[in-house]
Amino acid sequence: MERSELINRIVEEKGSKAIPDLIKLLEDEDSEVREIASEALFKLGDDAKTALLKEFHRRLGERNKNDITLLYIIDLLADFGEKSILNSLYKILSLYSWEEAELIIYEALAKLGEGDKVYEILRYFLLEDEERKKLGVQAAMALSYIDRPEVVKDLVRAIESKDFKGEDLEIIKKALSQVVMKNSMYYEILKNLVGENVNDYLG
Repeated sequence: MERSELINRIVEEKGSKAIPDLIKLLEDEDSEVREIASEALFKLGDDAKTALLKEFHRRLGERNKNDITLLYIIDLLADFGEKSILNSLYKILSLYSWEEAELIIYEALAKLGEGDKVYEILRYFLLEDEERKKLGVQAAMALSYIDRPEVVKDLVRAIESKDFKGEDLEIIKKALSQVVMKNSMYYEILKNLVGENVNDYLG
């Protein structure tokens, strides 16, 4: 069964009754199982958001280091636009000891309107960090949620750097597409930067 079919089946057949089990599946060792559970929870909307918020605060109280399940919950609550978690996100950063986790939290902050506060660190991950070839793609996607003209220049610079190839390069182009779709002014900035080759830079 296709992944999308499986998610739709869970949502249609069990509905909100599936939420507790789906939250438990966010702890599964298999990352694909976690992704399926995450997508199904998002499709279940407000009922899922309420349950995830409760689980978020429970885990926050435990303050476990490097809690991967909490990252999935943070990502989902940010997709739901749940601004009540904002102040907690800054505190949670200290619970994680690896940069990929920090980037998930920075992306959540960007999704929730804190883009100006996390812009510089995301730009650093994309363009300057020694691990940019590994972390840059994640940083680019997070930057795509920030409404600043500088982001266009940063993503163009990343594309032209030759640091990224194949699928990674395509994801950065997709991030740039998301940015310029939000604002016609950004498309003009892109055009001024790259001339008539605009489509070569867009995913």
